[in-house]
Amino acid sequence: MDELELLKKDWQRDRVEYPELTYDEIYKMSHAKSSSIVKWIFYISLIEFGIGLLLILLNPKIEGQIEFPKWIEILSYATFPVIAVFVYLFYKNYKNITTTDSVRKLIKTILKTRRTVKNYVLFNLVMAGIFSCVGLYIGYVTSEGGAEKFNASAHFAEYATLGIVIVLVTAAIIAFFYGIYYLLYGILLKRLNTNYKELKKLEV
Repeated sequence: MDELELLKKDWQRDRVEYPELTYDEIYKMSHAKSSSIVKWIFYISLIEFGIGLLLILLNPKIEGQIEFPKWIEILSYATFPVIAVFVYLFYKNYKNITTTDSVRKLIKTILKTRRTVKNYVLFNLVMAGIFSCVGLYIGYVTSEGGAEKFNASAHFAEYATLGIVIVLVTAAIIAFFYGIYYLLYGILLKRLNTNYKELKKLEV
């Protein structure tokens, strides 16, 4: 249970011993907590962006490396400007939340931050799904056994089986990344949502 909830329970249990929390005091506590959460969201996204960019720049050339289609290579590079925009939006939300001076503005910034995080996670999961499907397909059909099996004479059942395997493995990969994103952002969003509910009570 967070500090704000503890103070409220103590205050309700014994109004003589504990001083009454004013509107401004509750707002300041919610503001500080929300600002800290959004700051961590920005830091995590910045670290994630930096790691991804570093991996792309290193791009080790391993002998026998899978040759992806040109459009996949272009798409992989095109994702970084999009992610950079999301990182900028996280930073902008953080700056907005630290300078806001009213409950209404703080609520709007929290809602905007939640929406940005959800769109960011959705974008990354979609990209992970695309790269996984293409990578698994090319990796198999260009392998020694796959190259012989998946030629012009391949039957529908063989392609269907491969398709099912790719879908299942891709689903597992997406679930894995979703779990990571839940740990990174889901817990922070849950705390941010708690602050949002507290601020909505103040607005009434």
